[in-house]
Amino acid sequence: MTERQTIAIIEHLEDMPDPRQQGKVLYPLAEIILTSLCAVICGAESYVEIEELGEAKIVFLKQFLPFENGIPSHDTFGIVFSSIDAKGFSQKFIA
Repeated sequence: MTERQTIAIIEHLEDMPDPRQQGKVLYPLAEIILTSLCAVICGAESYVEIEELGEAKIVFLKQFLPFENGIPSHDTFGIVFSSIDAKGFSQKFIA
């Protein structure tokens, strides 16, 4: 497969504000959301489990996004999700 497949949910969330300092971002928000979504669908219940599933399924995830820096740590998942606007994210996700 030479071209990445697209996922409608990621395209829909592309314009969601990322509260992190852009110069310090190693992991794009779309990669964090995709990894988390896939992991939770598979039964992950913690950031550690999200990280573990991401590491185990990195080849699958790379079909959709580049993951140039690999999978974020469980700490990064926690920091990102604690800093995004939960209400705004929920509204975008439901839409």
